[in-house]
Amino acid sequence: MSKSSGSQLYIKIISILNIIGGALFLLIGVLAIFGKNVVGDAALIEQARDTTAPAAVTAFIIALILSGAFSLFSGIIGMRAANDPKKAGPLLTLSVISLCVGIVGIVAATIGGGFKVESLIKLVPPALMTWCANNVKKQSGL
Repeated sequence: MSKSSGSQLYIKIISILNIIGGALFLLIGVLAIFGKNVVGDAALIEQARDTTAPAAVTAFIIALILSGAFSLFSGIIGMRAANDPKKAGPLLTLSVISLCVGIVGIVAATIGGGFKVESLIKLVPPALMTWCANNVKKQSGL
């Protein structure tokens, strides 16, 4: 049995956070479909239903559910890679996709005039995951 690397530990920590966050996003999204006001995001959804076009609210709920599913899926793939370095390839792919989506989001916010420096913090987890997955993949010899 080989000793885990620091990168594998970071992958495990970020994966656990992804699983928790993904499950919460899914729960909030599903509850929002049924109009339940459970937490802050759901309260925003309820307020938006009163002031925004229903199609925009529906698109937001769908995006929330898809984001939660993606986070949950990447967390599960990350746990597999943390436990078996030979499975780091799919994690690396998902991490790069997540990083690219984050960058596109920042560019879109900048074009729309809504860029905030704090948005860059959202890039830290996928960037760290990409770096760690790449390290683990190299360590496994693949």
